[in-house]
Amino acid sequence: MAQFDRSTASSNHPSTPPRTEGTRSSRLTLDNAGPVQMGFWVPNRVWATAKFLVPLRDFIAAKKKAGTLTPMRPQLIEFKRWVTTNSVYRMWVTSMIDQSNAYVLTLDPETQEHIKDQDGDTLWIKDYDSFFEILNEIVTTSSSFNATAQVGTPMNAFLAISMATEAGVAVFHDETFNQQFKKVLDTWNTFLKSPESLDKLDINDPEKEGSWISEAAWAAGVWDQMECDPKQPGYGFDSWNAFFIRKFVPGARPFQGDPLTQIDIGCETTPWQYENNIAFETDFWIKDVNYSLLDLFAGQSQWAKPFEGGQIYQGFLSATHYHRWNAPLDGTILRSWVQPGTYFAQRPAQGEGEGTWEGTESQPYLGHVAARAIFIFEHATCGYVALICIGMVEVSTCIIEPQFIVNEGSAPVTITRGTEIGHFEFGGSTHMMVFQKDRVRLEQWAIDAVAHQNDPQPTAMGTVIATALDTQNHGR
Repeated sequence: MAQFDRSTASSNHPSTPPRTEGTRSSRLTLDNAGPVQMGFWVPNRVWATAKFLVPLRDFIAAKKKAGTLTPMRPQLIEFKRWVTTNSVYRMWVTSMIDQSNAYVLTLDPETQEHIKDQDGDTLWIKDYDSFFEILNEIVTTSSSFNATAQVGTPMNAFLAISMATEAGVAVFHDETFNQQFKKVLDTWNTFLKSPESLDKLDINDPEKEGSWISEAAWAAGVWDQMECDPKQPGYGFDSWNAFFIRKFVPGARPFQGDPLTQIDIGCETTPWQYENNIAFETDFWIKDVNYSLLDLFAGQSQWAKPFEGGQIYQGFLSATHYHRWNAPLDGTILRSWVQPGTYFAQRPAQGEGEGTWEGTESQPYLGHVAARAIFIFEHATCGYVALICIGMVEVSTCIIEPQFIVNEGSAPVTITRGTEIGHFEFGGSTHMMVFQKDRVRLEQWAIDAVAHQNDPQPTAMGTVIATALDTQNHGR
C-alpha cells in the first residue's frame, strides 16, 4: 500500500505556567510550533493539523480519485450508521467538525496556506463523510515511527483539534459514545495484532518511510536493551503489537535498593508531576492541578480513604518507551481491577484561551476519567502503595495479568518486586504512584518531577522512588 507521510503530521502546576499556543500576535506558527520533545504524544493543534492531517487528507483524496480507497471496515460502517441514526451524536460530531474548521480559520495566514485543501479551502476536515474515511484509513494501517512529538499516535493527531472544541469535550465525555468508539479502537487493536501490521518492521526495507527498525529509530532509543532478532522477519515479532510491548533483555533493569524498606518504580517513565497532601475529594477538573483520591480510585472510598493526605508521583510514557508494568515492591496485592473510562476526553477548561498543549496539560485530569488499571499493594514498612496505569487517547487497552487480578473480597496475592503484572497496548500513556501520609520519603527527583519533564531519557524502571520513614520495624 502506498504510504502517506505520518512523520510530518507541562502541566498546570502552581509553580510553572502552562504551555500555550500563544495569543494574538504571539500565537504559534509552523516555524515555532515544534514538539516539546520527541515522543511526547500530543502536539499543539497547529502542528497536528499542518504537519500530519494535511498529508493524510491529501493521501486519501488521491486514493478516492484513483478508486483505490481502502474499503471501510464493517465496524466503521456500523459506527457511522450508529452516529448517523442517533440525532444527538450526529449533532455533536457535525458540530465538532464545524468548530474545528472555525478554529483553523483563526490561524496565521502562512499556516492557513499550508492547511488549504486541493480546492483551496482552509479546512480541518472537509465534511461528515471524510471524518469516517480518515478514521478507517488510520485503523487499517500500522503506526509509523518519526522523530517528532507525533510519534506513534496518528489518531491523536487527527483529533488534536476536535477533542478540544466545545462539541468534542461533550461527545468524548459521553459514556454511550465512548462505548461505541471503543469498537473503532478495538478494530485497530485487532489489525495491530495481525501479521499484516508488520509492514514497518520490514527487514528487507529497513529505511522505508515510518520504519521502526530504521537508523533513526535505533538512534532514538527504540531498541536500547530491548529483546529482538534483527535477522528474523519482523525482528522476531509476529505483529506490531507484539513489537510495541517488547521486553528488556534479561538484567537490563535491575530493581535497586533494600526491598524491606524501599519502593521502586514499576514503569519506565519521564517524571511529570508531584503533589503532597492529596485531598480525598476535590474539583479535579478545574485549571490548577487537583488530584481527587475518590475519583482516581473510581468512587471506591474504602481504597481512597487510606491515602488521604498522602503523596502522588505521576510519570509519562511515550510511544518509544517500555510499556509493561512490573511490581514496585515485595508485598501483597490487596485489590486490582481495570476501570473503564474515556479515551479522547480533555479537561473541560482545556479549550479556554487560545489553546494549550492539550493532552500533556490534561495528564492529571485523565487519571480521574480515562480507562485505567488500578493496583493497591501493601508493603511491610511502607504501608499501602497504589499504582494507577492510565490509557491516553488510542492507548485504550490496559491489561492486567490474570493471576494478578484481585477482586473485592478476594484473598491478597503475594508479589515480588520486578514481577510483570500487566501492560498497555499501543501508543503513549501515563501512570501514578500514590503513597500514604507519613509513611515514606520520596526521592528528590520525584518531588522535583516538574523540573524533569524534558529529561532526554526516562527514569529507569527499578529506580528507588520511596523509602520508609520508619526503617527500624521492618521485621529483620
